[in-house]
Amino acid sequence: MYKKIISLVICILLMSIVPIAAGVVEVEPNPEPLDIGRVYLRGLCFNLIDMGRKNYGWAIRLRYIEFTPTERTAGFITLKRVAFGDSILAGRMYEPGPLGFFTFVFGIFRGGIEVQ
Repeated sequence: MYKKIISLVICILLMSIVPIAAGVVEVEPNPEPLDIGRVYLRGLCFNLIDMGRKNYGWAIRLRYIEFTPTERTAGFITLKRVAFGDSILAGRMYEPGPLGFFTFVFGIFRGGIEVQ
């Protein structure tokens, strides 16, 4: 009888420790990719948000030329979500509307452009 009670108590104690031990494990964050390339942007974006070294928004019509050490790609992005780095050379972002929802982007920015 006492063995059953002691085994039940030990089982309950072990079950309460497992979630605590699982939460203690530290996960290393993914390292940020290197910003080797550059991208030239010109166009109109909607709801552009600056978050640290990245800009996120919706491309209404955006012309891009992406330069990497090995290749050069160019094209247009229309009505898609985009993310690009901060400005390094003559990068300008003008908000012509009264509420600032639309932003005209022009210049050279760090890294590449991510289309989502």
